[in-house]
Amino acid sequence: MKNIVLILSILILSILLVGTAYILKNKDICCKYQLCEQITGMCDEDEQEENGEEVLSEKGNKLVLENIKDGDTVDEGFEVKGSVSGEWFFEGVFPVRVLNQQGEIVKSFSATTQDDWMTEDLVKFSFKLDTQLEEESIVVLRFEKANPSGLEENDDTVDITVTIKPIKEIETMKVKVFFPSTKLNPEMIDCSLVYPVTREIEKTVAVGRASLNELFKGTTEDEENDGYFSNINDGVEILSLSISKGVAYVDLSNELQEGVGGSCKVTSIRAQITETLKQFSTVDSVVISIEGESEDILQP
Repeated sequence: MKNIVLILSILILSILLVGTAYILKNKDICCKYQLCEQITGMCDEDEQEENGEEVLSEKGNKLVLENIKDGDTVDEGFEVKGSVSGEWFFEGVFPVRVLNQQGEIVKSFSATTQDDWMTEDLVKFSFKLDTQLEEESIVVLRFEKANPSGLEENDDTVDITVTIKPIKEIETMKVKVFFPSTKLNPEMIDCSLVYPVTREIEKTVAVGRASLNELFKGTTEDEENDGYFSNINDGVEILSLSISKGVAYVDLSNELQEGVGGSCKVTSIRAQITETLKQFSTVDSVVISIEGESEDILQP
């Protein structure tokens, strides 16, 4: 009797193990049971795949937009991603129109897929909004089912309204920042000698502040390869900067003098800051202060 019970127990346990393994591998079955969802997490993956804004076409077909929705504002060149039934594609593409507020087509794109599109299932697509608009504009994105036959009964569309912002080119300017150099001054006999390197920055009227900020970033890898280095500590911030009658008054944070020792290093720090500001015709001399104090600072 005990043997029969043992055999039956083993048989039932085997059936349960096989059944459990089958359920855990079968999403359709597993996702019907909360315990299975929690154990496997496969249903969460399904939800992630289906995440996005669902919109219905004129004929009730579903289009899923992953990263854009009606009313959004996006930049020029934004890549739209989504998925739609493979029936919308022809040769792996379907058209997308950009319409202005008068309903006129101002640009056309092809939404493309890298997946197998010969299916009724959802197929991923993407395209970039290279509209080349000159100003921020509210437009309609019209997703159109591919219709090579030209028959009206095969037409279908989805419209969403978005705002597209053009990307404006950033105007730049060149400034100089000054560093000591092991190549140009290998013996380092005169510690006040610093040499200019050119940096390109976004155009600004506050050129003095911008130049100092570039200086405080330190040397680039290319500049270091050319022998340039900086004696200025990391983390220095400009507290204030003003120019009056040819004199630049710059107040800096205490990081400038933390751990600084030696007359050569102090001389080099002052020279880096002074020469960077004196590149401008409005500056003849520079007064450096640290958190409001100009005396007894940067002591060797």
